Amino acid sequence: MKFLLVGVFLFVALVQVKALSDKQKELLTQHYQQCIEVSKVDPTVLQKARTGDFANDDKLKQHIWCIAKKSGFQNDAGVLQRSVIKTKLKEALKGDEVKTQELVNACAVANADPKIQAYNAFKCIYQKAKINLL
Repeated sequence: MKFLLVGVFLFVALVQVKALSDKQKELLTQHYQQCIEVSKVDPTVLQKARTGDFANDDKLKQHIWCIAKKSGFQNDAGVLQRSVIKTKLKEALKGDEVKTQELVNACAVANADPKIQAYNAFKCIYQKAKINLL
């Protein structure tokens, strides 16, 4: 039953990431599966975050940080990798350099806590561009 539930959420996640390229979707699927095992985030909380309702939930923050590290947005020490973020957002925005730079400037903001930093960045990107990185 648990496997079926994860499968359903994975399918919904893939449908919701329309702005991402096929390659990004494939990588996101792999990252999602690995990070859900690590974070143990409630699937309902994660689903709500995919639609813009980012709960103040430690497991959600752990999941987002895991995704950020696996996608290269942050290194293992939690440092934002602005060039990687820019490259991936530019691809999702179909080459729009201006919007990409605006998103990087607004959303790639350093924080001493890497989990909060990742959470804030993903939330900001969703709010400003409706790009779902989860």
